[in-house]
Amino acid sequence: MLCPNCGTRTTTEHKFCRNCGMNLEPVAHALAAHLSHGGAAAAAAARESERRATRRMKRGLLAGVAVILFGLLLMFLPGKGFQILGLWAALIGIVAALMAVFSSLRATGEAPAYTAPPHAPDPAAPPTGRLLEEQTFEPVPASVTERTTDLLGVEVKERRPRD
Repeated sequence: MLCPNCGTRTTTEHKFCRNCGMNLEPVAHALAAHLSHGGAAAAAAARESERRATRRMKRGLLAGVAVILFGLLLMFLPGKGFQILGLWAALIGIVAALMAVFSSLRATGEAPAYTAPPHAPDPAAPPTGRLLEEQTFEPVPASVTERTTDLLGVEVKERRPRD
């Protein structure tokens, strides 16, 4: 596996790139899902199932809201019977909307979570040649002008006195 940030060859066992420090766990999981038997097909099927559940929830919510609005409309009509019928319709709409949401949440919660199979380190991967303790950056000067004043001294030494 190659680090997507710097291109250093690593193994799927590494959590971070030894060269640039990028988090490699999501990349390793995606690679394992892609390379596993049926991993891409299983991921596509899971996405389609989630889309269907979302569509079903939207339709149920829309129907529930429509029944609630119909019930509220009935409640404003004159007569005690229309008010009771409107109240019942609004309650049925609320229950229908809640059932649509909870059934969708339950359906997505029951889906088995995919776990990537454990992988052995790639024996063909060359070592990176650097240890994590090695310092890979130059120290920053304490002041912006520190290096500038050093250069001023060099210029003064190189000047020849005027005759």
